[in-house]
Amino acid sequence: MTHLFRKACLLSVSLPIFAGCAIGVPQTRDEFVTMYKSGGIFCNAEHVTVKRPAKAVVADVREFSQKCLNVRVTDAPNYSLHESGGSTTYHPKIEKIRANTTALSVQEEYNDRALSGAPQGGLFTLVAEISPAGNKTTQLDLYYVPLSKFAGQLKQWAEGDKRSCPSLKRGW
Repeated sequence: MTHLFRKACLLSVSLPIFAGCAIGVPQTRDEFVTMYKSGGIFCNAEHVTVKRPAKAVVADVREFSQKCLNVRVTDAPNYSLHESGGSTTYHPKIEKIRANTTALSVQEEYNDRALSGAPQGGLFTLVAEISPAGNKTTQLDLYYVPLSKFAGQLKQWAEGDKRSCPSLKRGW
């Protein structure tokens, strides 16, 4: 029974990736945001107001991306779960996208190989748009894939809580 449950979980995680390959994956940050803004069962979008100036939030998100996300993680094979090992390289990018808006986009590359149909740098898995929302408040718009391992910590860092980086190792 546990083996069947594990296979069902693996299928539910893999299905969006394979469906995305068949349908076509977003090639740019803007395409990813457009896809995730429209909503759907596999599209996570959150809109959070942070009680901090946008300049401070951008600085902390920049630090988070360099300290926590600019990494390559290698997982050993797990024979009991029938998982092969491999590596994931995370590519964070911070850029000014409009006059008062800065974006963090994260792409993932698996086993240092380009996936068919994927953009250069890997699949987009998270985009965070940061913009001023008033007097010393900031709007944080997050768009990310299901089971994102770093959306929660990104929100904490945006709020000024820089205690930890997410564990990017495989597993639940």
